[in-house]
Amino acid sequence: MGYERLDGPEALEIRAPRDEDYRTCSVCGSDCEPEPGAMDDIGGRIMFACPKHGAQNVLDPFSDLR
Repeated sequence: MGYERLDGPEALEIRAPRDEDYRTCSVCGSDCEPEPGAMDDIGGRIMFACPKHGAQNVLDPFSDLR
């Protein structure tokens, strides 16, 4: 997955995926809702879940820093 780099406030770098396939349900094709989550041992993640079919994708916005 390719990322577009954007400038954020106070020199914070923001990376956004170039396409939005990551948030589309593979079963019905509907738009999935983002649900933030975190665990002590793995850090923050964003899960995209279809209301009918459940979790479809999990993104780690800080993967390049781990």
